[in-house]
Amino acid sequence: MMRPKSAPVRSEPYRRLVACLPCANCGILGFSQTAHGPTLGGHIKCDDRLTFPLCIGHGSDGIGCHVRYDQCMLGDKHWRHEQAAIWSAQTQRDVLAMKQCTHGIRKLLESL
Repeated sequence: MMRPKSAPVRSEPYRRLVACLPCANCGILGFSQTAHGPTLGGHIKCDDRLTFPLCIGHGSDGIGCHVRYDQCMLGDKHWRHEQAAIWSAQTQRDVLAMKQCTHGIRKLLESL
């Protein structure tokens, strides 16, 4: 018997908090975007609760960690899956430690 897939959770407030954090890969502050891990298939992005911060282009080459991650320049697909799990878990801990983390965000993360 097939189970229907549940829709990924979307939360703009959570994504905004994630983007305030330093890049999960290089640690630079002030250039982060919210990055989604590997897709769920059919170009459907993963749940927002599983996101992490990666930087946009900065410095001399203009290519940030977000592009490098998306284009498998940091590691192969297996590495990307493993790293996404590590980075998203750390991001959840970092967001929960932020003063801006509201009750709603805490509840959202507890529902994972």
